[in-house]
Amino acid sequence: MRDQINAQLDTMSEGELEQIYRLIEAKKRTYHQPLAFLLEVMQFRVVGDGADKYMYQMQIGDELLNRYGIVHGGVITTFIDTAMAETAFLLDGELKKAVTLNLTVNFVKQAVSGMLHCQVVPTQNSYRLALFTALVTDEEGDVIATATGHFYKSSHQAVTQG
Repeated sequence: MRDQINAQLDTMSEGELEQIYRLIEAKKRTYHQPLAFLLEVMQFRVVGDGADKYMYQMQIGDELLNRYGIVHGGVITTFIDTAMAETAFLLDGELKKAVTLNLTVNFVKQAVSGMLHCQVVPTQNSYRLALFTALVTDEEGDVIATATGHFYKSSHQAVTQG
């Protein structure tokens, strides 16, 4: 197996090798940080937070495009869901778990390249429930999608089976 992997690596550019290395490191982090690999594939980043809105970004890579050359709708939905959950954690430092109860996404425009931005606004934040709205835009500021989502919050760590 190592020989096959090395043969493939020998054909890749320096940029591709850097990306592969970041993915390997992210895969190793998933043992302690769930979603690390997925976040690396999306190049998900927190870019700002405040009392009324939270900002995130993701880079569109070829691996996120569907057969029509546009970002797969499930990827955009995952971006929004991840940004909303991250907002729940940023709002409440004691939070151990945020679970999506529902998420409604409205797609407005296709995304094909560049950076996507997600602005999340908390509209309700109680002890157990949070409601968020989100706006996803491209680099030109065009709206790609809008969303609303309810999250269940818990200060208890989830029990995992292993």
